[in-house]
Amino acid sequence: MSRRSARDTTFRLFYEYSINGEFNPATMDVMRDCFDKGMNDNAWTYVHRLIDIFITHQHTVDDTIQSNSKKWNITHMAKVELSILRIGVCEIKYCEEIHESITVNECVELAKKYASDKSSRFINGVLAAVIGAVDTSNESV
Repeated sequence: MSRRSARDTTFRLFYEYSINGEFNPATMDVMRDCFDKGMNDNAWTYVHRLIDIFITHQHTVDDTIQSNSKKWNITHMAKVELSILRIGVCEIKYCEEIHESITVNECVELAKKYASDKSSRFINGVLAAVIGAVDTSNESV
């Protein structure tokens, strides 16, 4: 399975969600049938897993982004960056089998592909802060 391809597809679906406020099954069907034919079933399972994680934990994910975004209100973030951060936070907080450094690297690469160099630094900084916050909360357990 190519998680990179799965993340790329997930990003596009999260971006649509940030605009429409819903995950449209028709969009997923079009992506699967027309654009992402190279992805196998495992990759699609991963896409659906990230969407399910986000739907289940949306408030926690967005609160985590907000609390780790210095001087940026989540409602004023560019939708591209917000979508990438949502993927990153979902993986960091709920996908223990994925090393955090891989998540950060992949999210930075998404930012370089779909946004700007400044965006990639912003994504890197916010996700590094999230990792620090997660590590701190695990130490107190």
